Formats: sequence, structure tokens, C-alpha cells
Amino acid sequence: LPVSAAANLRPGAEQKVVFITARVHPGETPSSFVCQGIIDFLVSHHPIAKVLRDHLVFKIAPMLNPDGVYLGNYRCSLMGFDLNRHWANPSPWAHPTLHGVKELIIDMYNNPKINLEFYIDIHAHSTMMNGFMYGNIFEDEERFQRQAVFPKLLCQNAEDFSYVSHVF
Repeated sequence: LPVSAAANLRPGAEQKVVFITARVHPGETPSSFVCQGIIDFLVSHHPIAKVLRDHLVFKIAPMLNPDGVYLGNYRCSLMGFDLNRHWANPSPWAHPTLHGVKELIIDMYNNPKINLEFYIDIHAHSTMMNGFMYGNIFEDEERFQRQAVFPKLLCQNAEDFSYVSHVF
């Protein structure tokens, strides 16, 4: 690495990770366009992209259901599974992409030098307009509020994102 390498890439440094996945449902083609836009921005010369790269490690799985996409399926994989319903216990044989991603997330969680700061799974919707997000329900008020920050910032900076449609 060059001398000016990002602090988060130095050997032994704590890595702050943003993990992005997309296209778990083959018919949700807009998720591929959004993911491609994110990648294009992150590798661009834009000053904000450089700051993000200097402070964060981005791990991106742009297509979690490549066989379903290839076959032209709407929701399921080659084996007929809606992969989004198998996150709890993905099989390395029947759901290899989910299994690999989940193993990577578990490995990051167990590594004290890695802090998973943000995870986003990009989908599309057949009837909803604009961009929106679903969030987790937390009893802990701090965790609940922390996850609301990104949608609020996005709403202020993207006219086609609807915070009103955001669901916790």
C-alpha cells in the first residue's frame, strides 16, 4: 500500500465495515441499478467517495441470487427457494450465497478488529413508489434511534426517498 493508504487498511488497524447486498429476489431489477450506482460512486474521484474509502471498508455482494436471475425467476432460486426466507439457517448446498454471506458476517462479528457499522440489503418493491427502508424493531431506544439516522439523512439529500414510507 502507498504511504498515504487509508487508516482502516493499515495492518492491525480496526476496520469499520459497511456491508451491502442486493438482488436476493431476481425480479427486483432496480436493486441491481442502485447497487451499481453505489459501486460507481464509491470508486469515483468524488471527494466524498474518497473520504468514505479512507474511513470505511465496503464489502458488496451485488447479486445474492445469480441462478434465479439467470433463469428469469421472480422470487426464487434455481432450487425454488425464496432465499430471503432462509437467513436464519442457510444451507451451504441449497443456499450457498446466503451461507457465504452469513459466515462472513459471523466472522466479522467475532473479529475484535472489525466493526460492522452498517448493513443494507437492497430490494425493490412491485407497488411502492420512491425509495424507502424497512428497519429493525429494537426495545433499546439508542439502537432504535441509531438506525433512523441514515433514512433521515437520505430523505434530506435525495428527493426520491420517502421517509414517510420508512417502516420500523
